[in-house]
Amino acid sequence: MFQKILLAISESPESADVLESGLTLAEKLGAQILILHVLNPLVPHGLAIPASPLVGGILPIVNDVAVEQYLVQWKAYEQSGIERLQSYLAQAVSRGVKAEVLQNYGDSGPLICTAAKDWAADSIVMGRREGQSMLSEIFLGSTSNYVLHHAHCSVTVIQSPARSN
Repeated sequence: MFQKILLAISESPESADVLESGLTLAEKLGAQILILHVLNPLVPHGLAIPASPLVGGILPIVNDVAVEQYLVQWKAYEQSGIERLQSYLAQAVSRGVKAEVLQNYGDSGPLICTAAKDWAADSIVMGRREGQSMLSEIFLGSTSNYVLHHAHCSVTVIQSPARSN
């Protein structure tokens, strides 16, 4: 049935639930996994980018210092993703699950679908971002919604229990 399962993770706390669900499924089915992390430069990740007040803070000030600062922060963000993937890979190996990792750049929804198809995945396991407003989802879209409607294979969306702040 499911022999190749793609786990789509992010830097969110829900990714731990996605990993655990995917690993449990892979263990029970004897499946292998691909753990995918997508870096999308168009989505805010807490990187401090100076912005011009003349345009409401939307357009970045293009100068050497701002670009250099952004590149340093982006490299740290990339490295953080790689370290997370290596940690997840170690967890999979310790549980006897054959695993690969991949970090890629682009729009999350289409990239998850493409990676799943290229890797010939039988299933995708992913989370859903909590707290996204209906308006935000309408205008910005939802990665999980995109994948549910465009993936070539089965998709399991992990709904994490509500977390108290």
